[in-house]
Amino acid sequence: MKLLSVQDAARILSLSPWTVRAYVRVGKLRPIRIGRLVRLEEQELERFVSKAKVFGCAENSGEEVNR
Repeated sequence: MKLLSVQDAARILSLSPWTVRAYVRVGKLRPIRIGRLVRLEEQELERFVSKAKVFGCAENSGEEVNR
């Protein structure tokens, strides 16, 4: 089991650390907390990415996105 910092996870996912922290806060990513430290398992990132691939997003599916 390899534990990654928020910064490392953000780099791997091509997201900002703020976005990774927000995903942890709302439950999209399940962290391991060690005291005040937040760590993410590599398997959790794999789960997150595979779930995103299954559900996809409007930007990648060719649908119009209202912003």
